[in-house]
Amino acid sequence: MAVGDPAATTLDGPTQVLEFGVGDERYCVVLDSVTEIIHRQASRSLPDAPSHVVGVMDYRGTTTTLVDTARLLNVGSSSDAQRVVVFDTGDEEDDVYGWLVDEVYRVTDVDPANVDDSPFGDERTRGIVRTDDGLVVWVDPPTET
Repeated sequence: MAVGDPAATTLDGPTQVLEFGVGDERYCVVLDSVTEIIHRQASRSLPDAPSHVVGVMDYRGTTTTLVDTARLLNVGSSSDAQRVVVFDTGDEEDDVYGWLVDEVYRVTDVDPANVDDSPFGDERTRGIVRTDDGLVVWVDPPTET
C-alpha cells in the first residue's frame, strides 16, 4: 500500500487537519485529503481482500473500498465503527475509499512548532501533534487501498 510523500512532513505554516478517534487513540489527516465524512453504509465483503479491508460500499454511485482503520494502523479493529472518512485519490472510480472511525472530533489548524517527528520512522506517520487535549498522531492516508 502506497502512502503520501514522507518529505511532506515539513510544514511552512499552519495546516488544517481533521482529528478523529479510533478506539482510545486520536489521529489526524490533512483536511485537503478528505472528501466527506458520512455515516456508515451497508457493505459487502470481498473474498481474498487484505485483512484491513472490510468490503465495499456504494458512495454516491461509486463502488468504494471500506477500510478497517484500526487494523490498518495496527491498533485493534474498528469494524463496528459507524463513521466513514471518505478519501478520493484521483479521477478513477476505484480511487475512492473510506476509513471507518469511531469519532470525528474537529477540524483544527496545526502549527509546525507543535509537531514532533514520528519516533518510529513509520512511513504512514507524519508526526506527533501536541495539542491542549494531548497527543495526536498525524497519519497520511494511503494513496491506494
